[in-house]
Amino acid sequence: MAERFFSPDYEERASLRDGTPILLRLIRPSDKELLLRGFQGLSEHSRFLRFLVPKTSLSEEELRYLTEIDGENHFAIGAQLVGAEGQPATGLGIARMIRYPHEPEVAEAAIAVADEVHGRGLGTLLFMRLVAAGCERGVRRFRCEVHASNNAMKELIAGVNPESVSYTHLTLPTNREV
Repeated sequence: MAERFFSPDYEERASLRDGTPILLRLIRPSDKELLLRGFQGLSEHSRFLRFLVPKTSLSEEELRYLTEIDGENHFAIGAQLVGAEGQPATGLGIARMIRYPHEPEVAEAAIAVADEVHGRGLGTLLFMRLVAAGCERGVRRFRCEVHASNNAMKELIAGVNPESVSYTHLTLPTNREV
């Protein structure tokens, strides 16, 4: 197997559009608390757009699923604020892909970005790195489930490569019985 850029020791320093320094790296099992803090920092609306259901918490099982990944069929890259030495990390976003078992060249992609950095280029940066990592792993197409009201995500997907990335519009009933 050829050497990969997005290997377990991958780290990349980058900047958001406004110059905010960030660190990109792969998600690890030890990131459970960081991921939980990031989830809790998302607005109710952002959590809904990411999970497509009202979601107020993550279970221990979900935290394991989201952090104890194989890096091949389930891959995730996170972004954190570069802070002062010794300060706890502040998670800013995650992009992940999960390969479809019966379609190994296709993976579902999902991105979550902290509300305070929306519109500053982090979603695009994470998605571009995710696409590159997917290519290294033989993924040729991504599917994204996107809520119909999530225009930012639809624009991000269309801007990357509309021929190879498809998205689904979902409209979920709210405040009524199905």
